[in-house]
Amino acid sequence: MVSLRPLRHAGFRRLALSYTLNELGWGFGTVALGLLVFDRTHSALATTALWLCTLLVPALVGPAVTAHLDRAATRRALPSLYLAEAGIFALLAILAYESPWIPLVLLLAALDGTLALVGRALTRAAVAATLKPVGELEPGNALLNVSFSVCFAAGPALGGVAVAAGGVSAALWVSAGLFAAMTVALATSTALPPARAEVGEGWLARLRAGLGHALANRAVRRVLASHAAIFICAAMISPVEVIWAKETLDGGDGAYGLVLSAWGAGTLITGLVLSSVWRRASVLARLPLAAGVMAVGYVVMASATSLAVGAVGCFIGGMGNGFYYVSVVQAIQDRVDDEFQGRVMGLLESTTAGCFGIGFFIAAALTELTSVRVTFAATAGGVILATLWMATLLRGGGGPAASRADEELEQPELEIEGHPIAIASRDGGREARGADAEAV
Repeated sequence: MVSLRPLRHAGFRRLALSYTLNELGWGFGTVALGLLVFDRTHSALATTALWLCTLLVPALVGPAVTAHLDRAATRRALPSLYLAEAGIFALLAILAYESPWIPLVLLLAALDGTLALVGRALTRAAVAATLKPVGELEPGNALLNVSFSVCFAAGPALGGVAVAAGGVSAALWVSAGLFAAMTVALATSTALPPARAEVGEGWLARLRAGLGHALANRAVRRVLASHAAIFICAAMISPVEVIWAKETLDGGDGAYGLVLSAWGAGTLITGLVLSSVWRRASVLARLPLAAGVMAVGYVVMASATSLAVGAVGCFIGGMGNGFYYVSVVQAIQDRVDDEFQGRVMGLLESTTAGCFGIGFFIAAALTELTSVRVTFAATAGGVILATLWMATLLRGGGGPAASRADEELEQPELEIEGHPIAIASRDGGREARGADAEAV
């Protein structure tokens, strides 16, 4: 079962609370915005555009914003981000009372997506700074994963209820209130990590240093590359899932929240029941296993002809997701120095968001040319192939100690405009470039 030891630390308790409320806010906001855009346009392209705005724009600018803000004290940086998100959702709630101009909705969604990406990266960095020195980072990540799963399961369902009862505006107002509560919870804490910026170091130098630190580690490169390949394929479902649930499976307005909740229930079961089991395996070994379980879920979803079967597929996929992404985070955090946690977590979040964006673009084109079912089938096949590649790429990977020893080998440096960036050896660099090419 999940250990509660990390909750002894006051800073982690506040971070866990904000992380939990963040996922609840996401559940309400995602259902509301997805239905708002689809009901207003009845277009798969418009629905995909919403997802692209919340992902591709943040993926491009998120690392720079993270590099700028991770120098500040957590008590200042995170509340500022969440207060801004509260304001954005309040504005969207006001706009939703009428027939909103969709380009404005997309612009606000892009801004919120950027703030959300940076907030997740800074939260992960703050958790590492709080728990890594006392050896409780992995149980802390597992605990966050359970809270995420609970909210991922309950949030969309509650969001669907809010939309059905009070309309889209009601769900957006709930999101605004949750982000306001997160702002208060973090701003009033005195146990969060302090500022640790180097005097005179600009955001660009910090961005370059963080990128160089990540690329210098072979295990981190391979995890990022294989993760990117899987997420490009997996993301193809998300922009058309509302159409799949509502129209392909004849589920009606409440179906979208139901399938999202089924996925969340799967992640919760894994987090609660299997956490002590999967933590016994090497973090690199359990990544392909988790991705394989997700692939099975996608196969069931692609072949579903009823909402019940589709929900079962979502549940299976959620079980794999329940220990997939937390394993990606843990694998990278174990191999990154403390001072680079925020910037490298920002790189991970941007990689995830960017790959989602690419997958969404492919999904939009494929759905317009064929059908939602073809898109789901392509997703299942792509995830299977990407999982096999991940298993090959990560085979024989060592634990954190082995990776650290590999990282500490003497590395040549590449100087760009006077700023040195450590790079891997010639063979390692070739492997990374090959991985990147296959991922794209």
